Amino acid sequence: MNDLVTIVLPVYNGEKYLQESIDSVLSQTYQNWELIIIDDCSTDKSTIIARMYAEQDNRIHYYRNEENLKLPKSLNRGFSLSKGDFLTWTSDDNRFLPEAITTMVKTLKDNQADFVFASCNVIDEQGFVTDTYRVNQKCIKQLIGSNPVGACFMYTRNAYFQTGEYDAGLFLVEDFDYWQRMCSQHNTMVIEQILYDYRFHDGALTSTMKKEKFYQNMKTMLLKNRPLFGKIDWEQKKYYYSALNQCAEQLNEDKPYNVSLYLYNFLYFIKYRVYSRLLRIVK
Repeated sequence: MNDLVTIVLPVYNGEKYLQESIDSVLSQTYQNWELIIIDDCSTDKSTIIARMYAEQDNRIHYYRNEENLKLPKSLNRGFSLSKGDFLTWTSDDNRFLPEAITTMVKTLKDNQADFVFASCNVIDEQGFVTDTYRVNQKCIKQLIGSNPVGACFMYTRNAYFQTGEYDAGLFLVEDFDYWQRMCSQHNTMVIEQILYDYRFHDGALTSTMKKEKFYQNMKTMLLKNRPLFGKIDWEQKKYYYSALNQCAEQLNEDKPYNVSLYLYNFLYFIKYRVYSRLLRIVK
């Protein structure tokens, strides 16, 4: 495997775990990579740490934004500087497991796929595993209404060119929007193996996000991206209308899809509860 992999690492005041994140890249069994660190105007020791690593390894490149751009624009800057055949990004408080890059590159090439995502550990502030987030091939169908991708993923340069940039106007759901745009147009694979440590702590964006902004942007995104999926089956409609109704509920709006949702929930219940139970009885 001689293909170059680009890993973008945006950081903003992430001194506490940044070394762990970079060390997890250095520990990869796959060694043909470049790490692009985008410093979004950090005021802590993140700058010193990132520059130290860049001086020690010529595969690590450090860039500092002139102004605070926030995550979507920092990602866009990082990928605009990339040279890799395969692309991914990571966070300053998370860690790749050693076989992550090797496994994702191999899966993409063996299956001629454009996008892949994998299962993750959930770790606490001390780095201890507290839970696991497991994915399977069924998750792809759910993506029309929920975000099953998680924090470990990779895509081809071709998919990057065709999908375009992260949408800075959809802050808090920029990754979900990107996965919807990518998966609706490209061959996607899922790796059930755990390849990543996702750290959940009080400082994480998912713990501090503004709920109203999140659900408003999610609603905008769902409506915008729906045409990309073309004709969808009843199960996908269940996921889609469930998501829209959840947004309406959180935003204190009327729920316009209740009737449709009741129908698709009923079909889902028949297929996965009643039918599967009957099969077990027959067997």
